[in-house]
Amino acid sequence: MKKLLFLSAFVCSFYSSVLRAELFKAEEFFLSNGLHVVIVENHKAPLVKQMLVYKVGAVDNLSGKAGGAHLLEHLMFRGTSKVKDGEFNRIMKDNGAVSNAFTSYDITAYHQFADVSRLEVLMAMEADRMQNLNFDEKAYEAEQKIVLQERKQVVENNPASAYSERLRRVMYNDSPYGWPITGTEDEIRDLSFADAMEFYGNFYAPNNAILVLSGDITRAETQDLVEKYYGEIPAKKIIRKPAKTVDEIFSAKLKMALPNISSITFNRGYMLPNFHNVKGNGYAYIVLSEYLGGGKTSELYKELVRDKKLAVSISAGYSRLLRSNSVFSVSASMPQGADTELFIQNLDEALQQAIKSFDNKMLEKVKKKMLADLVYAKDNPADAADLLGYLLGVGFDLSEVQSYEEKIMQVTVDDVKAAYNEVFKNAAVVEGILLPEETEK
Repeated sequence: MKKLLFLSAFVCSFYSSVLRAELFKAEEFFLSNGLHVVIVENHKAPLVKQMLVYKVGAVDNLSGKAGGAHLLEHLMFRGTSKVKDGEFNRIMKDNGAVSNAFTSYDITAYHQFADVSRLEVLMAMEADRMQNLNFDEKAYEAEQKIVLQERKQVVENNPASAYSERLRRVMYNDSPYGWPITGTEDEIRDLSFADAMEFYGNFYAPNNAILVLSGDITRAETQDLVEKYYGEIPAKKIIRKPAKTVDEIFSAKLKMALPNISSITFNRGYMLPNFHNVKGNGYAYIVLSEYLGGGKTSELYKELVRDKKLAVSISAGYSRLLRSNSVFSVSASMPQGADTELFIQNLDEALQQAIKSFDNKMLEKVKKKMLADLVYAKDNPADAADLLGYLLGVGFDLSEVQSYEEKIMQVTVDDVKAAYNEVFKNAAVVEGILLPEETEK
């Protein structure tokens, strides 16, 4: 059911003719109980996606209770005072809806995609479990076992998971951003029925949620339905603890050798202030990540994969969170037996050369590619809901999301070079290497 939605760097525009165009045809309004509603029109097919995003996630778990937000996400499918346990999924299936959910560090989201004629059913079901979740100890224990099994299958049976979790802990130290979203096995076992209900009571409320409806709809024909099903749900007093940030400048390295690893993984993360507090133009960091590692036409791919064949894949990304640090990342995969020191040396040289050769011609080329990628998000109502739900959930407002193209258009060569200096000269950095156990003990 739950896979992380990480939309750290999506796409942008190049042509001046769309400089002031809004990213989506979207409108927003608020109900009297505080529910933030966003309507996105897309009339290419009679389909609609409902995405309800709660502004609460794994970072809101109490110390020693990591995994609580994720377990509650599972329990939201166990029934309400109106819908019996197991009936939610059956009703979704009967109505031809694709239904799912996910928990990330900052948000928890529930979404359904169906024929637009089924929208009222989707709203009724989602609004019901916002306020009427009802399960007994037996159902709780059953779901707890499922979560434990999921942890074993998805995390512990993944030979690289120990490395990934350890690397994140090195980056964030004692911050909840360093804890596993699922929690450890012991933490999941220690979670109680009362813990789940307390979390639900504290955070699941209309004034702590964003409802995104995207598809063959208009505000005029949808607003009454939203009022009907969500409007009477009472608001709550929400107390969300401040997110911890990593403020010191440091350098750390992690090297692990694990069994059942067939290739070498390289990761490097640069810890930066959150998106709105980062030095210079925040959007320049997005352009920089695209230029350096945004696919097979990027500078690092051409130099290290295509020409020198030191890696089989390489990418760069920039997460623009608001509650904690943003992270600029470079990741690569190398064949077993590759010389990692030689790769790192060439990577550093490639980074320096890439920024030296960056000019207006390269900038326009990068923006043009990003514009082409954006077409998919504009055409697909499901993608639009995902992007808006995530960005609004982590703290962006609709006007900023809508002006994304214009913000990218304003990025200059000097902005990108200044961002490069902040990332590669002034940021804390954590580097990790995962090796097959046979290569190094």
